[in-house]
Amino acid sequence: MTKRTTCASGGREDSSAILVLFFALALLVVTASAMDMGGADGSGASKPRDLTGLSLRELYDMDIVQPNVLGGHTHTAGQIMLGYEYMHTHMAGLYQGSGQVSPATVFAEGFGTVHTSMDMDMHMVDVMYAPTERLTLMAMLPYKQMTMQHLTSTHTTFVQNADGVGDLEAMGLITILGDVHSGGRLILNLGVSFPTGSINVHDHASGNPNNPEVLLEYFMQMGSGTYDFLPGLTYLGDYESWAWGAQTLETVRFGRNDHGYRLGDEYGLSGWAAYGVTDWFAPSVRLNGQWWNNITGDDPGLAHNTTPEARPNLRAGRRVDLLMGLNFYVPKGFLKGNRLMIEGGFPVYQYLSGPQLGTAWMLNVGWTYAF
Repeated sequence: MTKRTTCASGGREDSSAILVLFFALALLVVTASAMDMGGADGSGASKPRDLTGLSLRELYDMDIVQPNVLGGHTHTAGQIMLGYEYMHTHMAGLYQGSGQVSPATVFAEGFGTVHTSMDMDMHMVDVMYAPTERLTLMAMLPYKQMTMQHLTSTHTTFVQNADGVGDLEAMGLITILGDVHSGGRLILNLGVSFPTGSINVHDHASGNPNNPEVLLEYFMQMGSGTYDFLPGLTYLGDYESWAWGAQTLETVRFGRNDHGYRLGDEYGLSGWAAYGVTDWFAPSVRLNGQWWNNITGDDPGLAHNTTPEARPNLRAGRRVDLLMGLNFYVPKGFLKGNRLMIEGGFPVYQYLSGPQLGTAWMLNVGWTYAF
């Protein structure tokens, strides 16, 4: 196989800077607009509701918008929340940079097999508990199922599958500025990811049960194999029926795992807005930006793997997703405290240090119950 090194060009660095500036400007505009709305007077402007007589729990229960964002909301003292989320991601198309390339182009670079599509289903269970008004604790554990379609240079196809428990994540959400009365809060996110997911997932070579099992590529593994630090900041704002927010959340990895490599660090920036049509329904829109680095080191078990996804220097990328959501909340009755969130979207921009599979679309469905 031809060896190839991916180098960062000035143009790509400029694109990252433009992306960051775009997000910063967009969030600034949203915040400024919200502040203008809050300060509007008299002529046709709606007035804020009088919330002074409500308890913290009642204020929390009025908030039907809780974004589908890790660490994106807090709870009142003594409150417990149980949750389940189903996430489906469909990946398709081979990308080099921001453009797609054909399998024939990838074969011409010396690779013997390419991935043509992948479907991932993730089932996430989580629990949250607030020991005080300013501290909420949370823990999440995923279960993943992945199906990968392959095409070889001899035009044969096959399928490989992987499933298992992912990495356990625990996080503390600390309100450092504001409170639920003020309409604006700044939250410090401090989390740790524990390597409970396997990095030794195998399936039969060429998808044939008669063949011996082989180690699957990096992104078909269930976890990182390392302890990872999850720092971030979240801003939450609301006025009358509007709610908005922004978050930056990173994944900083330490050391190398038992197979001799470390996944690339990840950086995320997200902004969202929602409008409460009633006390039980609110549509939302969210922009979610991510960028991630190449893998450090390599897994010796993938030395003879002929796919681009087995190359640690071809794993970096960045992506911006546009997601539309529907949020439902039961404000009273015997189902009070139940929430249902549905969110789906697709990338509006992706740049991958490929060739590697791009993301086509994603769908998330979540349920929570707080008591």
